[in-house]
Amino acid sequence: MLKGGEGPLKDVVSLSSLNVDYLYEAEDLSFLEPFFPEGGYRRQWTIDDPDRAAPLHRVLEEKARLLTKSAGGSGANAVYCLAKMGFASGLMGKIGGDEEGEFLLKENGIVPFRRLVRNEKTGISLIVLGPSRDRTIIRIPNANRTLSWDDVDLDFLFPFSILHLTSLPGDGLQIQIRVVEELVGRMDVAFDPGETYVRKGLTALWPILRRCRWLFITEGELETLSGTPFPQAVSKVQASGVRTLVIKRKGAGATIINESGAWDLPAEPVKAVDTTGAGDVFAAAFLAGVLKGLNPLECGRLALTLSRQSMLGLGRTAYPNREDFEKTLGGIGLKREGK
Repeated sequence: MLKGGEGPLKDVVSLSSLNVDYLYEAEDLSFLEPFFPEGGYRRQWTIDDPDRAAPLHRVLEEKARLLTKSAGGSGANAVYCLAKMGFASGLMGKIGGDEEGEFLLKENGIVPFRRLVRNEKTGISLIVLGPSRDRTIIRIPNANRTLSWDDVDLDFLFPFSILHLTSLPGDGLQIQIRVVEELVGRMDVAFDPGETYVRKGLTALWPILRRCRWLFITEGELETLSGTPFPQAVSKVQASGVRTLVIKRKGAGATIINESGAWDLPAEPVKAVDTTGAGDVFAAAFLAGVLKGLNPLECGRLALTLSRQSMLGLGRTAYPNREDFEKTLGGIGLKREGK
């Protein structure tokens, strides 16, 4: 893989869901019960029917307080953070021809953006913070669900050295699998499947995992994906072809595992204002470390420090910029001369 600044390649591009995030807080989340998915409450779920989403909007206005509105989508957050830190990032995804779509164009303005605008509504994520500041996320995919292979612009993706994939609704997984096959040998793959994709299981994700250089995943997601408890899950997922497992441990740091060894990195405590997007910043900072030539342990330390910073503000307001990135590199002894 070419490092950032060497040769013609740019750094990281994401094929991502594009959402407007509405962040609410409430003291009691029982009003969400009528909207639970089949099988009961989950931390995240999707509502595909806009008619069912409308009453949810109304009850949120009555029972919760809107804190902020920001651009979102896991991959979009990651490449936005990379752009803020000074890396050449890009974004491909689908928005609607509406007010929310215009909002996303403005908010993602620092990232070269191959967007596909149609007459659908733009995707929305409704994020509700409970008394413990834990998040409940309800996604309404809208335009994201209509992405098709004909929408994909491979020429836009070719100049980048890393392809960062996160979950897409509809035919998104099959489209991403085809993209990976088309780009094999041209770029490395980073994959953050999230709860939506891991429920599909190893077999469904195998075409991406077998070409995956970095898999960003939580312990719970790892167990769901493999259908086995930790640590058996580690061996099973590694056997699929993943080269480096980056396991995010909620509130407890991270574990990094590859063929050279395993490293446990503790996290410093933080009084979080908003944890939305912290995992995306973690992935962005880790990949930034890769592009700077750091080893996996150093990338993990960098990622934990900068993701911690991102939790100190609402939405994207506390995402690290280039100065924060350089300061963190120097502050924890990771500066690479000439990089």
